[in-house]
Amino acid sequence: MATIVDEGAGIAMQWGTLMATPGVAEKGYTDVHITVRMPGGHSSIPPPHTGIGVASELITHIEANPYPTRLHSENPFLGKLQCGAAHSPEFPKKLKKLVERQAHQSVHQCKARKDKLALEAAKAGRDIQYLMQTSIAVDLIEGGVKVNALPERVSFTVNHRVNVGEHPDDVHMKITHIAASVARKHNLTLHAFDGTKEAPASIMLFPSNNTLEPAPVTPTTVDPISAYGVLSGTTRALYGEDLVVAPGIMTGNTDTRYTWDLSRNIFRFNPGYSSSETGLGNIHTVNERQSIVGKFSICSINMSQC
Repeated sequence: MATIVDEGAGIAMQWGTLMATPGVAEKGYTDVHITVRMPGGHSSIPPPHTGIGVASELITHIEANPYPTRLHSENPFLGKLQCGAAHSPEFPKKLKKLVERQAHQSVHQCKARKDKLALEAAKAGRDIQYLMQTSIAVDLIEGGVKVNALPERVSFTVNHRVNVGEHPDDVHMKITHIAASVARKHNLTLHAFDGTKEAPASIMLFPSNNTLEPAPVTPTTVDPISAYGVLSGTTRALYGEDLVVAPGIMTGNTDTRYTWDLSRNIFRFNPGYSSSETGLGNIHTVNERQSIVGKFSICSINMSQC
């Protein structure tokens, strides 16, 4: 029973209960690279919209059309909500009713309807919302060479973390639809994921080389003996029987794609815990850090094993 543990979520107080949430799934991933090519010329005789203006319009439309917040049945965050509803004294009453109602509904929900459970859970903040929603982030942009020349080439990249239960192809189809309307408006040719990376008077879309489907979901049964059961039992033995272990998922991605073929039992888990500070602070920005107390608390039981 090969088991792999990678970086991931940890242990924290939630809804009045100390919870460990080892990640058992991972969102998909795709970067969409977009290039706008338009004729150059002197900036004293500009067209109604320069390449930068067209790119800006496209970005505005992309950001104005977010993906729905939807909790698909295979998303392990549903299991976490069910554990919270069953064991946490401060679990919100309205959310608990929706969790209980969901248990009696068909697995296949009508996608035309809003997901009331997901929307209610998302009220806790964006860190929860994006556990159930494909994210959109325009992270890179470049274009233009000098102030007296019209930009002939403008490019930008849109990062997406794809919701569990959805696919990168869904992202590509949606962004193609949005780009098509902008291309028609400005009389540009659209090349959407057809391999074209450079063409005059056009908008080109192409995916990143590291596009990923959402990761396979690690089994979370505990009977008979399973990897999840061993991890859960070991964690509770270390931190006490009052600890609740629930399946988790993160908003970001790790490197587990390199081990998908090695084992079904992959956990994204940081078992260190400190009541004063948990997890990472300021992730990927100034003063990114890890609590020393939390990092080494797992060693406190037997220092000879650290």
